[in-house]
Amino acid sequence: MSRRAFFFGLLVAALLVFSLYRAKYGARDTAAELMAVEAQIAAAEKEKAILENELAHMSRRDWIEEYARKELGMAPPKADQMADEDDLDAVVGPPSDGILPAAAPQADDAAEVPAEAVP
Repeated sequence: MSRRAFFFGLLVAALLVFSLYRAKYGARDTAAELMAVEAQIAAAEKEKAILENELAHMSRRDWIEEYARKELGMAPPKADQMADEDDLDAVVGPPSDGILPAAAPQADDAAEVPAEAVP
């Protein structure tokens, strides 16, 4: 066997050992990352269950009514607060065409506008 073939075989064996070493520790690092991601998933699932439970509790009608009364100062409407569709014009006013009237300029604004610009 020639020296070249021996050193070439030794080099190939060394490269294979080094590659095996890197693969082993790469797999270990990947397993650690996988465990970290699985822990995050478990924590997210716990938080989701808590939030779903909280949503179910806060979606109950009696809880909403209690919150509206205590925190917002709201109460069920009284009979005099109710209006039929026919009575809306008297209560709210006639319907508008959706165009808001232009506001008249204030006294301070009128002093700044030159006389030629006012129609």
